[in-house]
Amino acid sequence: MIENNSDNANTMFYAPAASASMEERHDSELFRVYAQILDGITDHQLRPGHKLTESDLCRQMVCSRGTVRSALSLLAHDKIVDLLPNRGAFVHVPDAKETEDVFKMRIALEETVINMLLERPDLAESAKPLYAMIEREEAAFARGDRVAWNRLSNAFHVELARLLDNQVLLDIVNTLCARSSLIIAVFDAPKDRLRHTYCEHREILDLLVAGKGNRACKMMRKHLGQCQARLLRKFGLGEEQ
Repeated sequence: MIENNSDNANTMFYAPAASASMEERHDSELFRVYAQILDGITDHQLRPGHKLTESDLCRQMVCSRGTVRSALSLLAHDKIVDLLPNRGAFVHVPDAKETEDVFKMRIALEETVINMLLERPDLAESAKPLYAMIEREEAAFARGDRVAWNRLSNAFHVELARLLDNQVLLDIVNTLCARSSLIIAVFDAPKDRLRHTYCEHREILDLLVAGKGNRACKMMRKHLGQCQARLLRKFGLGEEQ
């Protein structure tokens, strides 16, 4: 059963696939189903390899089979779901190469986000909601709410990109964050994770607001690079840090 946990974090992964047609992007029912399935995956309710049965999804989400099929098609484009002939839809199971590629792209793209944000004259004011989000992330960690903590940890990066008001860039960051969340769901046990991601998020934001772009980029590389290295060690790749 896919639960709606949006109240826990007051945020979610919003954007349908970047390739979606204009009609698909503005189909609110398709958007709702796409987002709810994606939330179920990124919140780890639907584990990698799990079969997504159309009839079950229709019943849970109170929607048509056609809407479910369209949502699964968009998720398949984003490499979140695999559509296998004569077998159906399954939550994607990533491998080592994909893990390395996704995090390399995230590091490069999120450094670009930081450098572009430095050009905003109202950055300090625009960043205030992100500070509030970090406070909620810390509170979720403190009370042991892993679902809300995971969601807020990912959403920080999406909302940072949203400040640029660039939908193309936001779609890409959003998809990469969803894919990395899926990778973490497969290979990263809760006890292995960096316990204080919110501290690093706050440090990145502090450096950015202070106009210290190089240091903010360095911190972002460290933040994402440590996660990448930890995941790759699950495949026997990389060195202990």
